[in-house]
Amino acid sequence: MMNFQQLARTNTKLPVYMSSLCQLPSVTCAYGQNEKIAIFTANGVSLAPMRDLIRDECGVDTEQERYIIVGCENVDHFGDEVAKGLKVNTDLATPGIVKKALETQAANPEIRAFLFECTELPQFSDAVRAATGLPVYDSMTMSDSFMSGVMNNKRFGKQDWQAEFDGKQVDYKFGDDLTDAERKEGEYTKL
Repeated sequence: MMNFQQLARTNTKLPVYMSSLCQLPSVTCAYGQNEKIAIFTANGVSLAPMRDLIRDECGVDTEQERYIIVGCENVDHFGDEVAKGLKVNTDLATPGIVKKALETQAANPEIRAFLFECTELPQFSDAVRAATGLPVYDSMTMSDSFMSGVMNNKRFGKQDWQAEFDGKQVDYKFGDDLTDAERKEGEYTKL
């Protein structure tokens, strides 16, 4: 999709992001020079020829030492299906994607985040987050971020979200809204 980035940009004044790699500069600047980002792609070999295009469009050289390109072409129930344009069974493929992420993390303990380049990968993001404890950025996180830049923010009153004040003060003490489990789990205790 990155190949169509320039063409798509000529047809709108809105932000254009045809690949989740467009968020790589933002993700990169959140981490130190010695911290690594694992870039998961459907096929690691097919990403290599796109190096110049990615550098031109995203300002990032994927061959820098801080990026680890991880191809998922050999993951059971994922690699062949994506290559052949078949439907990926999430339940069958999840263990393999999670295993690949854990192996990558174990081999590279300085990894601080995963970026899923392939649009077939976001369905595994939550499982990888849970298994590795690291953030996973994908086409969904990128879309949410870019869309929020052109949408009204509901928290600032443009949509009249504030209810009319009826003049009655609600009786409330700090922590009243916590459940029993939250009270036990958190730092809140009655004095």
